[in-house]
Amino acid sequence: MEDLYRDIYRFPNMIQTLQVVGCHFGLQPPGWAYPRHHHHLFELLYCSEGEVLHEINRQSITMYAGDWLLIKSGVRHQSANPSNVHYGYFNVHFDLDDTEIRSLLAATPFQLIRQKQASTSKLRSYVGELEAVVARNQLLEQDAEQAGSSQLLFEDKLLLQSYTLLIIHDVLALLRAQQHTEVKTTRESTSATNRDASLFSTDIAHAIEEKLSLGLGEEASVAGIAKELNMSRSQCSKLFSKVYGLSPRQYVSQLKLKQAKELLVTTHLSMNHIADKLGFQSASHFSRQFRRWTGQSPSEFRPKHHTVQ
Repeated sequence: MEDLYRDIYRFPNMIQTLQVVGCHFGLQPPGWAYPRHHHHLFELLYCSEGEVLHEINRQSITMYAGDWLLIKSGVRHQSANPSNVHYGYFNVHFDLDDTEIRSLLAATPFQLIRQKQASTSKLRSYVGELEAVVARNQLLEQDAEQAGSSQLLFEDKLLLQSYTLLIIHDVLALLRAQQHTEVKTTRESTSATNRDASLFSTDIAHAIEEKLSLGLGEEASVAGIAKELNMSRSQCSKLFSKVYGLSPRQYVSQLKLKQAKELLVTTHLSMNHIADKLGFQSASHFSRQFRRWTGQSPSEFRPKHHTVQ
């Protein structure tokens, strides 16, 4: 009988945060334009009708109905509708504090998925579900002052996060398939020297990442790691940012946030103990930084049933 109650499979613990900003549907007239700008979050665009021209890093990208575009955080870009028809779109700015996912999202300044490839996924159906959320909440708006507001039923807040994650999942799956094809093509036309250089860069970035994570509680110095690897500090930072999509300092912050959340949720350690484990000068310093990261204090984030040792 005991065999009936054994674990068949145990999923790993996951305490990640999804940040969703500026998620909306829009319709812009012919001649519309948006000036050059950048965001501190990833941007994902879906063209539902018409077309739009994007200028990204001095490159011109035209999106047509059914196309998707992922833009890396910090990349400057501008947009315009050069056609004589309306441009309809879905847009979301987001971030995740999972370093593996972020490294995939930040592989290049922008990544385009054409309609033909996107149609092999469930992306359009997920957008349809979000359109249903919008329609449902518009019906619930009782007066003009609420029109266009971002108030949602709590169930729809969960749906917004769920479908955003599903969209990110399918976009990443399509980009991986796309990259696999591109790598295969590149291997056939690229010299071994260039391939080795790319592999070398990745290996060095992984070595930097390992040293940063091991020295988390001791505030590992990028300058010290660069010296150890016989590189300049700027070389070290640029190479790491190219592979992981964020600076070494940002990476350490993301890692500390992830560990802080895990310690707050899964242990009964005091704030002083957690602050010490993560390399903060004091519990108050840790508390201030945690609030900057999440908008909550560690005590507010920690489940109420937890008691401190």
